[in-house]
Amino acid sequence: MWPKVGAQGGSEGVAYRKHGSYVRRGRAGFQLQRGVPQDIQSAIGKSQWKEPGGKTLREAQARVPGFLHRTDQAIAIARGEAKLSTDEMIDAIPQRFDLADPGVVEALSSGIDVELGDRTMTMVQAERMRRILYREVAPREHRTAGELIDLASRLKRPAARTREGWQKALDRFLAFAGVAYPTSATTAQAVAFRTHLLETLAPSTVSVTLAYLAGLWSVLVEVEPSREHIFKGLTKRIRVKASASHLQRVREAEAIVPVDQWPTQPCEMMVIFRTLLLTGCRLGEACGLRGGDIKSDRILIRSHELRPLKTAASEREVPLHPELSPLLQPLGGKPGVIWPRQRNEATGRWGVNLAKPCRRITGVSPHGLRHRAVTKLREAGFNEAVIGRLLGHTPNTITGGYGSVPWDKLVEAVAVLR
Repeated sequence: MWPKVGAQGGSEGVAYRKHGSYVRRGRAGFQLQRGVPQDIQSAIGKSQWKEPGGKTLREAQARVPGFLHRTDQAIAIARGEAKLSTDEMIDAIPQRFDLADPGVVEALSSGIDVELGDRTMTMVQAERMRRILYREVAPREHRTAGELIDLASRLKRPAARTREGWQKALDRFLAFAGVAYPTSATTAQAVAFRTHLLETLAPSTVSVTLAYLAGLWSVLVEVEPSREHIFKGLTKRIRVKASASHLQRVREAEAIVPVDQWPTQPCEMMVIFRTLLLTGCRLGEACGLRGGDIKSDRILIRSHELRPLKTAASEREVPLHPELSPLLQPLGGKPGVIWPRQRNEATGRWGVNLAKPCRRITGVSPHGLRHRAVTKLREAGFNEAVIGRLLGHTPNTITGGYGSVPWDKLVEAVAVLR
């Protein structure tokens, strides 16, 4: 419903959707809430939808349109107003009709012949519908897009951008496949979706989109082993060429301004740049450090409410380089985040304004300093296990996830970064 609300300081009668009414302030940020209409509460299984809204009011308001779209879709499905595929309509029959009434069953059964005559239903679908009508088999149970993403979020605790990536990729796939539920999609539809994407997008973008979907289906199959992983292996044959920007970053890492020529004043920006140089950390990891993360001999990279980490492997301990110790040790007793100004309140991202200064002073981007760390470590003969552990990379092989890296080895690795 679109209520008419007088605009502040303006004339009455301006129609707009009151996004603010869906935003509630919680203990650790904001939450999006919307009541479930009474007529569908039994079908939905709850009286209210709730989603995390982020840490700021602006971020919560930016998420409201997507929240409304998802809940509108759930309402339409529950009321039978959404456009379901034929298989989904067959599965919904027991919810929408009283199959204990012989007259209803007979009417629906006679309608099958009409559907077959109009070629809107296949013989396989017709047979399944008859068996459902006469209670010989149970209909398939489905999960909505929101339920699948909530399930993955509970298991993986993703960063906000990852959850948004899941949502966009899933919405795009469901629209292409013409289905309302992710669980009713097929492998053939997934393969066709990949073909469609390759015809319109760059291979690298296609790989990212399919990786998001493969991650969601991996969670689904883990929870419900009887399900089919329709996206399994679909990215294996996509060849992604190194982009010009990637090659440029590699060249930049080799052409860094000598550290002795960097400014020596211990201002906030230079301390962050030297932290990137002597740890190999990601920009967001460094900018989001808290006072309690600085120890006498190490830096703790830990996820917190203002700065989630990229993956589970990102959580780690990095030895404190001797040259970095006098810069960070005085900050160790500071409560909360050390550099709160580096957080963009609108997006929740860290260090967004440091790219240009970093390039001007060091000759490379913040990520270029991370590339330099990898190059230095490889030149010094450190293996991929040490490099991955120090930089917080996820192991790319099964055996890479076993065993541990001795602390002394990490100390040796950090020493060569200068």
